[in-house]
Amino acid sequence: MASRVIVHVDMDAFFAAIAQRDDPALRGRPVIVGGHSVNRGVVASASYEARAHGIRSAMPIHRAIELCPHAVRVPVQMETYREVHRELVVIWQSFSPLVESVAFDEAYLDMTGCERLMGPVEGVARHLRERILAVTRLSASVGAGSSKLMAKVASKAAKPAGVLIIPAGDEEAWLHPRPVSLLPGVGPRMQEKLARLGIHTVGQLAHLDWPFLEAHFGEAGLDLHRMARGHDPRPVHPGGPPKSVGGERTFDRDSADPVILRRILLDLACDVGYRLRRYRLAARTVTVKVRDGKTFQTLERSMTLTMPTQDEDILHGRAWDLLGRAWEGQRALRLVGLSASGLVHDGQLALFDPGGREGKQALLKAIDGLRSRHGAAVVRRAACLSEKE
Repeated sequence: MASRVIVHVDMDAFFAAIAQRDDPALRGRPVIVGGHSVNRGVVASASYEARAHGIRSAMPIHRAIELCPHAVRVPVQMETYREVHRELVVIWQSFSPLVESVAFDEAYLDMTGCERLMGPVEGVARHLRERILAVTRLSASVGAGSSKLMAKVASKAAKPAGVLIIPAGDEEAWLHPRPVSLLPGVGPRMQEKLARLGIHTVGQLAHLDWPFLEAHFGEAGLDLHRMARGHDPRPVHPGGPPKSVGGERTFDRDSADPVILRRILLDLACDVGYRLRRYRLAARTVTVKVRDGKTFQTLERSMTLTMPTQDEDILHGRAWDLLGRAWEGQRALRLVGLSASGLVHDGQLALFDPGGREGKQALLKAIDGLRSRHGAAVVRRAACLSEKE
């Protein structure tokens, strides 16, 4: 049986690269994406100029600023990332009918059998990278191998903006001299544990029996054993519709002001409603999340609706009720979140709501059209605007 040919595409410093693409003044400068202030939040993405100072994703913002005081901090632009992701999906699907989108910025493509139509995989991978650059003006790293594991480690080794192919049959020979940090899921803590056992390379890991690894790492030991030998039977699995749609907001300053909290919930509800309609989905369940500003305790409250909805006013009304259950008005909050789940296709709405709301639906359709063409912020409820806006 012929070996599979799997390609992994990973965009380079995706969020930060978009910021530099859209603002020429940021090009060549250390850029940090994320955080609501110097003292709040974590790094969502860092440009390669920032990474040279030791800044990494998930690092607290205040620590990143300590490492590079002259770094430029920019906010997360989720709608922009979604727009670029939609462009990427179109490109990926033009190369293979089997695409598994893992996140905004990465995907697996099953190219097995495509060589007869498109030529050798190395040429296809280079063409794919060039096509992404031409359409999005963003760089990507592309790896290919006989499995998802090998394709992913190849793209990681090819960064930034490179292409690397690991031929079938060369998996162990290629992997074994490499450091264990190259394997997916082997972060700093796992590296420390392995180092204490004298394991620094994938080859050293491969020569250990899985019972030994299981004794030290539990179920993760079996994954380490499998990866060290280059084994990964997982298929490329095209994803279905999302299981939930939501968002959250971390405040610059903790707040117990009901006016502010209600406005934030409405803003979140408008975004969730818009995304549900774009996906042609409706939600049966609404969930609100709050985080206490003093104790950092996080609470969630959910409600099942009598009929599925994609109406932001209904989402907002139920969310406000739930917030009252999760929040005592004297407590200042650090974070508020809203999500919708129990999703059904919007064609099923007619079964639950035969009366319809034609006028409002027409208005929402017009507003959604403007948002799709010009960005989600082009039309906002007046009630969502702060006094500064």
